[in-house]
Amino acid sequence: MLCYSTGSLPDGLPLSQIADILTPTPFTGVELVITAEMLRRSGDARHWEIVRESFRSRGLVFRNVHMGAPHLMGPKPHWPGLSALDPHARAQKTDAAEKCLAIAFALECPHLTLTTGLTDSEAARGRQLEGFRSALAVLVRHKPKSVKIMIEQEPEHVVNTAEQLIALGRGFPGEVYANFDVGHSQVVGEDIGAAIRSLGPLLRNVHLEDIRGRVHAHKLYGDGDVDFDAIFAALHEIGYRGDYTPDLYPFKDTYASAIEASLEFLRKHGVLTKAL
Repeated sequence: MLCYSTGSLPDGLPLSQIADILTPTPFTGVELVITAEMLRRSGDARHWEIVRESFRSRGLVFRNVHMGAPHLMGPKPHWPGLSALDPHARAQKTDAAEKCLAIAFALECPHLTLTTGLTDSEAARGRQLEGFRSALAVLVRHKPKSVKIMIEQEPEHVVNTAEQLIALGRGFPGEVYANFDVGHSQVVGEDIGAAIRSLGPLLRNVHLEDIRGRVHAHKLYGDGDVDFDAIFAALHEIGYRGDYTPDLYPFKDTYASAIEASLEFLRKHGVLTKAL
């Protein structure tokens, strides 16, 4: 399904306006990037059921609840993380993730995406990864059966490679999948096509943006060095049937042109075959 991320739309938009923006487009899936205000309303199941039905009446469905907003928990970016060495801090983020699982369940959304949080140091990465695995185990035990967990790799985070995504998916079979960001893979210097083929059935959502010079700055397609022909060839090879989500948060204030650029890009690569 073609999805658009609320993180690629202007900050503070009411959800009703987001539905207005997406309704006339082929983006019928929604990636809901959780904000602090949404987190505060996590326990109000009726609110989220009303949101779900409102979007559904417009032909829109929620495909992914995403916890990657840098300041979701406070002013320090990506803190606390699910890989925090401090058990109390890690428990705070685990509690927030459980609240987001409740939001996903009320929205009848099949996925919750997690990121691990920043590395404290290379020396600490192994211990942080173990901390993340322990938090993930708690979430897998407590989550609704209908919601699967996806993990997105981030260049500066504890989990930043396709190999790590594969290991985590295999460690929690049938419960943990990959929200694979092609630009992040470019930043860390992976062969993205090979990464996609290795991920195979673990791949449920693909984040799309261009990257120039392996600098973690999301760009419009064609403004960087990402080999999208190789990416879409690999996706075709594995028979990919998951979601495609542009990740264009630097262009949230010019979202109309970013949406159009995304549609042109998806048409070029055969994902979108019908004109608006």
